[in-house]
Amino acid sequence: MSTSATTAAPSFSGQSQFAASLQQVITRAVGIASLPLDADEATLTTLNGQQTALQGLNSDFSNLQSSLTAIQIALSSNSLTSSISNGSIVSATVGSGATPGTYSIEVDDLGTYSTALSNPGGTTVTDPTTQGISSSSTLTLNVNGTPTTITPASSSLNDLVSAINSQAAGQVQATAVNVGSTESPDYRLSLTASNLGPLSLDLTDSSDTSVIAESNPGSLANYLVGGLSTELTSDSRTVTLAPGLTVNLVGQSTPGQATTITVGNDPAALASAFSSFAQSYNQAVTDLGQYHGQSGGALEGDSIVGTLTNVLQQLSGYNNGSPETALANFGITVGDTGQLSVDTTAFTAAANAGFSTLASTLGGTTTGGFLQTAANLLNSVEDPVTGSLKLEQNTIAGEIAAQNTAITGEQAKITQLQTNITAQIVQADAAISALESKLSYVNGLFYSITGNNNNPSASSVG
Repeated sequence: MSTSATTAAPSFSGQSQFAASLQQVITRAVGIASLPLDADEATLTTLNGQQTALQGLNSDFSNLQSSLTAIQIALSSNSLTSSISNGSIVSATVGSGATPGTYSIEVDDLGTYSTALSNPGGTTVTDPTTQGISSSSTLTLNVNGTPTTITPASSSLNDLVSAINSQAAGQVQATAVNVGSTESPDYRLSLTASNLGPLSLDLTDSSDTSVIAESNPGSLANYLVGGLSTELTSDSRTVTLAPGLTVNLVGQSTPGQATTITVGNDPAALASAFSSFAQSYNQAVTDLGQYHGQSGGALEGDSIVGTLTNVLQQLSGYNNGSPETALANFGITVGDTGQLSVDTTAFTAAANAGFSTLASTLGGTTTGGFLQTAANLLNSVEDPVTGSLKLEQNTIAGEIAAQNTAITGEQAKITQLQTNITAQIVQADAAISALESKLSYVNGLFYSITGNNNNPSASSVG
């Protein structure tokens, strides 16, 4: 907010020879009245600087919170990976709840999907966008005896395909296929069951007449797990082999040869998450450093600087009371400049050598260890109600609002003073001008009688 625009004295051009002096009176009065306003605006500038500084630090510590969450996610969801002895037989996906271990599977039969193909209809369909296999406005799809009403937008084959795919609740996949040649097309409706197994497929028109020419039942997938002799079946090629371990059947095994799936700890995701945490930490250290000491800028002498510095030191120096649980054991260290670094090679080696120790050291945001300590420390700063940084921001925001109110009041006072004193000066100038006019007249009379030229306006007297 600029003081020059609010405290400049109004321009005054009077009629008397004392107009310039009267202008100085106005200027001086406004200047004196503006002193409190100047002080208020200086204070506001300081408060705005503090607010900007606090907003920057709040962004830093908010980023720290987010990067801490990423570590928790990496630990709970992405710390396991799988390796497969024969990728042409199965693929695997490791999810939440999985545990390290070795599993084996032998795929005896991938299974097949039931299919059906429609008859050509009354007229061979050469253009599926305009022609169809049935003129019925509604048809009935039967999947293993379960009926579903299908209502296409028109009698065209394309609209029938769209209606089945959108109205059959995912039981089948419908397509229009050309069983003729390019020169003499013959488009039919093709149905494929969504699940493996010997499912019966049929489609009837409104007269309960089937429009299906041929139907081929499928078969279930068959596989053996863990060397057991009891064969398992599935209506899907995606099977759950263990909690959190999903396997996709992609090929048939050579009889008697099982495929091995090994689930193990993968510290790569954790190393990446810690590297991001270190970047956020170092940014906070750098930004906070500019407010230390006698040249501490907008936050010089503010206790929040010490509070936040202490939080960062506790984060980087975590050891849970014993050297074995220090983050430094996993390549996470603080240098002489206070910057946090992550040696990913050392981290990976230490994690592979003792992942259970790493997991115990990290704990969880609500279950102990580094993650809970860090979460509590950052929450003490960022909690919307009780966080020290949030409270400081709210205090400064309140002071800024109060200062703006005070400035508005001072501006109103100055405006009123300007109005009042200008009106008084205008009256004074008019009175002085009238006296000057009378003096000129009297001096003119005196000169005409005595000849003594004391008339300051003699040149204009005849």
